[in-house]
Amino acid sequence: MKREFQVSYKKEILRFALLLGEQMLINGAETARVEDSVLRVCKSRGFKHVNVFTTPTCVIISDEKFDGLTFMKTISKRTINLTKIDRLNDISRDFVQNEDIDPLEAIGRLREVDAVRDYNQFVYFIGTAMASASFAYLIGGTGVLDFVLTLIIATIGVIIYNKTLKLNQIPFFATLISSFSIAVLGNLLVQYGIIENSTSLVVGSIMPLLPGVSFIKGLRDLISGNLIAGISRIVESCLIAAAIAVGVGVVLDLAVRFGG
Repeated sequence: MKREFQVSYKKEILRFALLLGEQMLINGAETARVEDSVLRVCKSRGFKHVNVFTTPTCVIISDEKFDGLTFMKTISKRTINLTKIDRLNDISRDFVQNEDIDPLEAIGRLREVDAVRDYNQFVYFIGTAMASASFAYLIGGTGVLDFVLTLIIATIGVIIYNKTLKLNQIPFFATLISSFSIAVLGNLLVQYGIIENSTSLVVGSIMPLLPGVSFIKGLRDLISGNLIAGISRIVESCLIAAAIAVGVGVVLDLAVRFGG
């Protein structure tokens, strides 16, 4: 019996494809790329009747043939990790080009990639702070004090965001609290005469919170025909941007009203 007609073998292939799609979505890949990778994996083993439905929060793989196998996985958390996406692409290409690779072996390789730890928190905070301070310098924060304070405030903002996100798992609320805190700290520095203007500091510090990558991915999904995924990503990006605007705007409004 040919392998493509063996139900157990098909299940292994679909499980591998599902795990591949899940890991790609979790690490920030576009839905079009996820669907293409999943379909290529299935077609490489003779399963040409597989359909894939992908959104930023879900991936569904179904075979329209007589057995009607369907696999689904929901995505509760997403991030951006280009290193893992690159490794996942390598695994999928190897699997497609080499028919001798066992599905269980391929699944093991996917789990190894998933187990790889992200960058050290210290490195992450330093990189984020340096990027924020550099952007603040570009928009007018040319003083050494402005640069150093932006380093500190940006780090505090990211820490507040991460801690809040761990408590409620709602990016909108975490972004709102973090941007509000950044604006409060910037206004306090002005009130105590440490700096004259907090514009460059606040703008630089909120840069890590901006959903630029998510917005571009949404546009790419729309262009490639993934309407649901594209619209959902764009709406999510707009909500995050609104949270930043509200968090900073409330502080500035209160500062003006009370003579800040």
